[in-house]
Amino acid sequence: MENNVKYEMSQSESLIMDYLWKNDGGKGFGEIMEYLNGELQKSWKKQTINTFIRHLIDKGLISTDASQKGRRYAAALTTAQYARGKANKILADYYDGSVEAFISALTGGKQLSKKAADELRGLVEG
Repeated sequence: MENNVKYEMSQSESLIMDYLWKNDGGKGFGEIMEYLNGELQKSWKKQTINTFIRHLIDKGLISTDASQKGRRYAAALTTAQYARGKANKILADYYDGSVEAFISALTGGKQLSKKAADELRGLVEG
């Protein structure tokens, strides 16, 4: 997993992350607030948004840059890195890290089709 990142976020936090993932280079607090309250029509106060951002920073999902005028917030991980970390966390938490146990649960214990098995084999073998 990436540097002790917590691979979990609330639905509200995910709105901020989705915005940052779509906008490389970081965004200022005002831009984030405008997006949430303008485009998404939320009615969140500055303190509420600041709390969500602080939680995301504490989870290792947002990085900050204060070298420019005003603080900038950016996603610390790509969406692919987050998805991989979240999948690994689920695997560890529910299946003792066993891909086999996960696939068995996913298929309901049924045998995979040859095509699906070949696709998985291709992924594993790289």
